[in-house]
Amino acid sequence: MIVVPLTICARDEARAVGACLDSLMIAARDAEAALAIRIAPLVVLDDTTDATGAIAEARGVPTRRSSGGKVEAQRAGLRPGPFNLFADADITVAPDTLTALCRAMLDDPALQVAVPPKHPVAPRRRWDPLARALHTYNARRGFSAQRTWFSGKLFAIRAWHVPEASEIAARAAALPASRFAAYTEPLRVDDVYLSRATVHAHGSAAIRETAGGAVWFRAPETLGGMYRYYRRMRRELERTDALFPELGARHARTPELAGISLAERAAYRTFQLALAACRIGYRAERFAVDRLGMPPGDPWPAIAETK
Repeated sequence: MIVVPLTICARDEARAVGACLDSLMIAARDAEAALAIRIAPLVVLDDTTDATGAIAEARGVPTRRSSGGKVEAQRAGLRPGPFNLFADADITVAPDTLTALCRAMLDDPALQVAVPPKHPVAPRRRWDPLARALHTYNARRGFSAQRTWFSGKLFAIRAWHVPEASEIAARAAALPASRFAAYTEPLRVDDVYLSRATVHAHGSAAIRETAGGAVWFRAPETLGGMYRYYRRMRRELERTDALFPELGARHARTPELAGISLAERAAYRTFQLALAACRIGYRAERFAVDRLGMPPGDPWPAIAETK
């Protein structure tokens, strides 16, 4: 019988991991019945200090500890199989989601990465224009066609590989020093490097969204939460550009604004204003750290509103 490893990466996710695992285990049973395979779940605890592990073990899901961020958690959970499934611990999924992912990978050996459609849950701050704008932006998939990259919230991948710290350090030695960019640190965002490496090696057709399944996630709802998320992604995009220039800038966006409603257009404009504020804040912070000697802040603070 084919065994498909499923790694759930968790860092202090006690608020979310129970619902996540409940939905994933239902989806795993659906996939096992439909495809005659076995899903092997594992929760990797990334420097976790709360009850995440106990919650997982109470549901019969084994755990393993790791340190150094999400990419290192994935590395710790990587196991032999025809492909690996990786999930964040703060999502929920539809019952047919793992079936759709596994069927896509089993039916097409050339497919390297399969991802399900992703949907934001309704914001808690429904009265807040920015919260509504961020929800609309995510619900409309960024108002763009995103065909050359994937989101790392849940995906199936045939050949997961992210360079280890030693290779990154060797490449970083050739770059100008930057306290803000911190080129020598291990990679922390999985989908940036993996998307580019997959497209570089196999072409954009090697990444495909499934027709079935669904992932629900909670998007940021405040300017502070949006900035923390923006800073994470922007920093990793710039580090990947510098460390792996041979992969090219593959995260292309094609705007899709025709035919949207007036309310959606207003939400998009609100999002654009907030994004401009994030860009200004990011550039100011980078200048203060690299040019003025300000201590660099934690680039990976928790975004509690997304749990």
